[in-house]
This record gives sequence, structure tokens and C-alpha cells, in this order.
Amino acid sequence: MKEKLIEENNFPSRHFTTIKLCADMKDEAARNVLLHSLGLDVDNLVLAKQPHGNNVAIVTKKHKGSFINDCDGLITADKDIMLGVFTADCMPVLMVSKDKSKSAKAVVHAGWKGLASGILINTVKIFKEGFGVNPETLAVYIAPHIKECCYEVSADFGDIFETKLKNCRLNLAAVACKILEKEGVNGIYVSPHCTCCESDLFFSYRRDKTADRMITIVL
Repeated sequence: MKEKLIEENNFPSRHFTTIKLCADMKDEAARNVLLHSLGLDVDNLVLAKQPHGNNVAIVTKKHKGSFINDCDGLITADKDIMLGVFTADCMPVLMVSKDKSKSAKAVVHAGWKGLASGILINTVKIFKEGFGVNPETLAVYIAPHIKECCYEVSADFGDIFETKLKNCRLNLAAVACKILEKEGVNGIYVSPHCTCCESDLFFSYRRDKTADRMITIVL
């Protein structure tokens, strides 16, 4: 089963993104089969409802095995909890404290709406104010998502994100990096995979208008 996962080694915490061969990860049965095959306890997984907003929920033991409403980001200090988000082009953004004295991790579902409304800023704020984590000690991994090569948008997106578009194509990761760096985060790694280009590996809403989703989990 491990050959069906994308795991980048530049990130200090265990994590993975599924590919199409794992099936639709919004399907609970398929998701549970995957987790069991990896020796992971499904009851430790917490997921978000993902309304494409900017809310980030603090996750504790009482949330284990549940979906949390009205949020696109999850953050916890509990080492036993796994956090996950579903995507099919949007960015899954993982954040982990490298400060061993302050255990905290987060996963964020970040499409253009979430980026524009400040979900990454909100997440860093919770790391600082809720967990005492200095942004300079955060490691960030932006998992597979739609890349600039495929993400054609209207011209006003340049104004929304204060960036120059190349042939009306938006680089989501570049926008995310700019936001995070302004917040004091500098340890950022971006996956080279494009969910839209790599049709053999990934579901893509932009390419196929599919309802199927991958899952990205930080353990």
C-alpha cells in the first residue's frame, strides 16, 4: 500500500498524500481500509468539513474520529491525533513545530478562497498565541496541488493576491509562500507534483469535475 502514497522526505513529521489507486478517500470504507493497511487507528483521525473558508479549529482528544464543522484547518498539540484534509486541486498545507519543547501540528485545506481570506495567517496566529510556537520554528510542506501550468484564472486574481499573473495562470504555492514568509515562516517545502497534469496519479476537479478526493494526513 505504501507505493500508493506520496511522502516527501523534507518534512520532519510523518505524513502522506494518497493517489487515485487508493480510491475516493471521502468514502469512509475505502479510507478505513487504507488506514488499517498502514497500521493506523481510524479512531485517531480528525477531519474538517471544508467549506472553503478561513476558520481553523483547535483539536483535542474529544474530537477523535470526527469531522469538525465550519473549518478548513485543523491544529493540535496531541501527538496521538492524526489530522487530514481532502483535496482534488486545492493545496493541502502541513505545518509542524520543530521546537521539541512545543509539540504542535496543523493541516490546512487552502484553495484560492481560503488563501484570500487569510487561512494561513490564522493558522500561524494560533501556533503563536495558542501554543506558544515561534513561526521561525515551523516547518511547512505544501503537498500535491494544481500548479501554475494548469491553473488558469481571470485577470482580477492578480489584484486579489497582489501578484503578476503569467498568461492568466495563478501559482498558488508562490502566493502561500509569500504569505507565510511575511508571517515569519521560512522552512517551506513545495511538492513538485501537479494534480491536474498528472492524470495517472491524482484526482483533479479542474480537469475532470470529479467528486472524488485524495486525502493528505499528518500523523
